[in-house]
Amino acid sequence: MRFLPVHEVRRREAEAIALGTPAEALMERAGNGLARAVARLLDARGGTTAVAVAGKGNNGGDALVAARLLETWGVRCPLLLTCAPEALQGAARHAWERYATAVPRGRTEVIADEARWRAACPDEILPPRAVVIDGLLGTGARGAPAGTIREAILWIRRAAGRAAIVAADLPSGLEADTGRGEGAAVEADLTVTFDTPKLGFQYPAAWLLLGRVETVDLGLPPTAAAPDDDAPCDFLAAADPDLRLPKRPRDSHKGHYGHLLVVGGSDGFAGAPALTALAALRAGAGLVSAVLPAGAAGPIAALAPEAMAHPLPCPRGELDSQAFRQWRPGLEAFDTLVAGPGLGTGAGPRALVAALLAAPPSRLLLDADALNLLALERPLKPFAHGNRIILTPHPGEAARLLGTTAAAVQADRPAAVRQLADATGAVVVLKGCATLVCAPGRRPQMNLCGNPGMATGGSGDVLSGVIGALWGQGLDAWAAARLGVWLHATAGDLAAWRGGEQPLIARDLIDALGPAAALLDAGPPSSGETPGT
Repeated sequence: MRFLPVHEVRRREAEAIALGTPAEALMERAGNGLARAVARLLDARGGTTAVAVAGKGNNGGDALVAARLLETWGVRCPLLLTCAPEALQGAARHAWERYATAVPRGRTEVIADEARWRAACPDEILPPRAVVIDGLLGTGARGAPAGTIREAILWIRRAAGRAAIVAADLPSGLEADTGRGEGAAVEADLTVTFDTPKLGFQYPAAWLLLGRVETVDLGLPPTAAAPDDDAPCDFLAAADPDLRLPKRPRDSHKGHYGHLLVVGGSDGFAGAPALTALAALRAGAGLVSAVLPAGAAGPIAALAPEAMAHPLPCPRGELDSQAFRQWRPGLEAFDTLVAGPGLGTGAGPRALVAALLAAPPSRLLLDADALNLLALERPLKPFAHGNRIILTPHPGEAARLLGTTAAAVQADRPAAVRQLADATGAVVVLKGCATLVCAPGRRPQMNLCGNPGMATGGSGDVLSGVIGALWGQGLDAWAAARLGVWLHATAGDLAAWRGGEQPLIARDLIDALGPAAALLDAGPPSSGETPGT
């Protein structure tokens, strides 16, 4: 999915209207998708109340539609307007009229002056675990917000300590095409953007304001713009049709869903392969085995008893190629091999990684220490079988592979991930805020899900297990990496919404993989009419 400038989105909206879709219908679709996203967030947080804060433009109309639908679904949703209803025009006025007809009197308060917004206390309005909908400013806003809108934005920022913030289309105060927030701007936990993500969403300045990004399909005509080969990246959209596993037949068995082997573990790093194995099981792998030093076998038996552990005698506490060959001369029994979690960086693991690359199995994912060992073989050369390999570096590991610094990688992440993919012939996942996935010759895709709570030990081990499991279930490397990144990040968001970011640990991500997959099965927020409305 492309990041599009405002003028292209507006052109397509105008074309849809010219072809017979009323502006009111487009607003209804946007508000419907927004309402469904808010309802899911409330469910994850255990909340029952949302508060919509609406301006006088079309974003305010989207918030009005969402508030009306939430009320009809049994969610209490008071409305705070920054202008008198009489000031609303066009589709927004239509949305107000439908809201006023459907919602009980007394749910709406007009706060049209700055002093009242400054005096308003969020704690007096918001119950615990509430959601605030930001419908103040849309894609047409330019420059720093002022006056009543500025004070309403500051009120939403004060409310963030008590409620989750959901932005309609984009956070108020964020410029859609540049990604900059001039002056006061809303910091959203979730941005429900309509049609496509906006051009500015791909820039780091925007990431601090966007939170998780979800899209709502408005049914607009396809973009007429030819693909721009100079665009740094595309948006990783869960709606992409190749990011789906087929429905499991009733008569299937575990052999149909891949046998994944984890190669890792060392003294002091025994938990890493256990997390990878458990994540792979939770992501649907039919069978998971792990080969690791005998001294590192305890955690996998405790955390993932469903996995088959194969402890090897390793006097130095690290795996080596000789012990590995004696255990299993060939790897034909395994569909996917994940090497690196907790592996160590001594001479034994280095020889083992070299042997795996010399004759790679059908699917080989290299993570963590396997990447650090690979970096010792610089200059980086194309893999003989790059189409069989996925690399999952964080910025430091990517820097070592490229012979540069982590700061240089972070300064131009799309260029770095593309360089790694083109140099090796492998699919590359560059982890971090706004994780990127790239395949040779392709434009990288940017994931705008996940949260800072995922910056915790073991999170990367979980990701490698998820991607490996999906790969072994029949997806190609490009699709498995993208879907794995989305599921991993979505699990992190669900876990944080339920229990907060600060307490989040890697096992929480594994526990939330099932609910994350259920969201994928449910599809993106619906843009269709709600039955009975």
